[in-house]
Amino acid sequence: MMKSITFFQKVSILLTISAIMVASNIYTLIPIYSILADNLAIDESHVVLAGGLFTFFYACGLLSFGPVSDFTGRRKILVYGLLASALTTLAVGFSTGSISLWVTRSLQGLTLATFASVAFAYTYDLFTFKQRTILVVLINTGFLIAGIFGQVASAFLASLYSWNSVYLFFSGVYFVLFVIGFFLLKESPRQEVESRPLWRVFFNLLSDSRLLKCYIITFSLLFSIIAFYDSIGRSFAGPPSDLMMIRLVGLIGASLSLFTGKMMDRWGELRTLIVGLAIGATSAFLLLLLHSTLHLVVFSIFFVSSISLVIPTAITLIGFYGSRQRAKALSLYSFILLSGASLAPLVAALLSFKGVMLLLSSLFLFNIVLCFFIKEEKAFQSADAN
Repeated sequence: MMKSITFFQKVSILLTISAIMVASNIYTLIPIYSILADNLAIDESHVVLAGGLFTFFYACGLLSFGPVSDFTGRRKILVYGLLASALTTLAVGFSTGSISLWVTRSLQGLTLATFASVAFAYTYDLFTFKQRTILVVLINTGFLIAGIFGQVASAFLASLYSWNSVYLFFSGVYFVLFVIGFFLLKESPRQEVESRPLWRVFFNLLSDSRLLKCYIITFSLLFSIIAFYDSIGRSFAGPPSDLMMIRLVGLIGASLSLFTGKMMDRWGELRTLIVGLAIGATSAFLLLLLHSTLHLVVFSIFFVSSISLVIPTAITLIGFYGSRQRAKALSLYSFILLSGASLAPLVAALLSFKGVMLLLSSLFLFNIVLCFFIKEEKAFQSADAN
């Protein structure tokens, strides 16, 4: 007789699909800048600005909704955030000009920010160490897949129907996820909430030298992957089909995140982090010397693999070091992660492909050094405890 699906398995499926669909809208504008500008009869720079406004309000939301969920409960933010996202995403599809596009994309960014940090905190509140390690890995795999899925889905729907269909599709998906979440998710245990001002809590988190080092590493993660693909897109001289292949094979690397939990169990969090960073540094450095299509395909798999290992490991460490302030620590993590992502296109536009690869390999090497300092601090604190 077939076993029934457990609550943990149902939640894992829901949150992983939600991660893919929510994060996809960070990327949906990228392939349709010119299409949207032509249809709305506006300058393409106005469409690019809409993407920047989305990023700004998304980052602000990431910083806010984790702490808010301490008061309201995680479930309410997750479930009704999806409903709000369905409405704001639908509104984007009915934009008629620059102003309406700017306003609706800003609101969309704010409502979609209800997911990431709250989902991580919900996972920590409700499940055992082993279960949450698996779920954190699955959610982050979803975020990595979204970077490719969001662009491919947007380009496909816009070419087959119209640019509006992109946002009508995602709005429908968010509404379906809201309905499922409403009936499936249960409230996590309420957390003790301090009355200290939020800025002081964030300042104290950044004052923890272990967390600060984790946050420095965090800033470079989405920055690296977006700068990597953006730079390839700007410099690649081959046919579009080859460029699409380079992007799609990254999904192979993203699958490595599924084994992160086992690697952390075997090697420990810090060693897993160092291994992931070393793979990234090596891949970026080799692309300084070898950058044929074949090399780009192979090393894009390794590069995405490195990020796939590092992101869930960094979240595990931040969740552990954040302790009772875990929701706020993870909100700060999400904000810093996206801040790095928003800076990446600018850097990729200013530097050559080789310049970007040199910068990324240097960043990863610097992060490896930081890991050794975290390791020393951990050992020192353990000795003090004894």
